[in-house]
Amino acid sequence: MSVANLITILRGALIAPVVVLFLSGERIAAGVLFAVVCAGDIVDGMVARARGEVTALGKALDPIVDKALYVSLLSSLLVLREIPPWTYAAFLVPQFGLGIGAIVLHLRHRETQAARWLGKGASLLSFLGLLFLLVRWPGGLEIFVAAVALTYIAGVDYFLAARSLGTTS
Repeated sequence: MSVANLITILRGALIAPVVVLFLSGERIAAGVLFAVVCAGDIVDGMVARARGEVTALGKALDPIVDKALYVSLLSSLLVLREIPPWTYAAFLVPQFGLGIGAIVLHLRHRETQAARWLGKGASLLSFLGLLFLLVRWPGGLEIFVAAVALTYIAGVDYFLAARSLGTTS
């Protein structure tokens, strides 16, 4: 197994501790560990590219870990009534859409779409919004709502790019 994939698996293993820390009231510790897990997302990609270890498993596993982390924390925030339900639902819709789109693209054309700048921007804003919400810094919900809006725009961008991928094969 590649080093990058091991980092991704470690990131996945840290999801439960982040949630447990958060739910037990250790918000700063949860925020720090959340930031470490998110930084690991950058590191695993850099390691995979630097070592020539970009794998199909890594391309599939990395976004799954990201979604599991975000959905776990958002579910916790929802249960604690710290975010409105519409925010949670608005986040989930494009995530399912992007996931289904990736599966369809792979099954029909044996293609995996690379990350795009709008998607990376939405991910960065999502990270910041969630971090602010976790540690109760002001503006967290507003940042997160902006991230969700950008995710919809990124979804359109991915769809248009996927259409061109599908027509070239």
